[in-house]
Amino acid sequence: MYFLTSICIFLAINVAEASPLVYGNRVLTEDFVKITKALDGIQIENCVDFNPTLPLSDTEPALPAPSHGLKLKYVALGRGTQNYTCSSPDGSASPVAVGAVATLFDASCLVSHSPTILHELPSAMNKVSTDALGLFAMLLGQMTSRTSSGLILGEHYFTGTGAPMFDLRIGGHKDWLQAKKGSSVPAPSHLSNHSKDDDHNVPWLKLGFADGLGIREVYRIHTSGGQPPTSCKGQNERFEVEYAAEYWFYG
Repeated sequence: MYFLTSICIFLAINVAEASPLVYGNRVLTEDFVKITKALDGIQIENCVDFNPTLPLSDTEPALPAPSHGLKLKYVALGRGTQNYTCSSPDGSASPVAVGAVATLFDASCLVSHSPTILHELPSAMNKVSTDALGLFAMLLGQMTSRTSSGLILGEHYFTGTGAPMFDLRIGGHKDWLQAKKGSSVPAPSHLSNHSKDDDHNVPWLKLGFADGLGIREVYRIHTSGGQPPTSCKGQNERFEVEYAAEYWFYG
């Protein structure tokens, strides 16, 4: 199948502003050429039996390991926005986080075959609009997947009470999780060749179980973007910051 190959070509074209020879994007374009060759023919649907290693040692301190008895069920690439509010448009106030919204793209088979490539994708996806990624994934997914949702695994959002939700039912699964706060560590620096603004990456997280079905814990790792400015100067009362990340689901 050529779905993931096509996704990478699509990302390369968008990141390079429709030209593979745009100055400053040569390294990124060359990386995508390597990625497309490595991904050619890889299955895109969720792999039933896979056991990749969660990269907990990449941060200092490390996030806690998954709870005993849990197994990895899904890996997703999330692309969306981190959302903030400002009480005042001047420098006296700081942005306050009020949740996030993201589309979750199924990357379970990719992590089984090429984890290094997977870890590079959040920083590349963060440069492509969510609408473009979603449309492209659905169109190609209909040609290559047995399920109508194709590459789209689910959605991430926050409830009215501020709880993080991960709903995979849109992807044809029964699993969903209303998570609760767990552990947080700063995003490590220089993990991606394409992420030069490491201070702008939201932290890595381990979230626990508050309610749900099939999923007990979720990790947010290899984040790209999402951090707000240090002050509210010049900001609207509500604003969004683009981000992408990997999500690992255990149940």
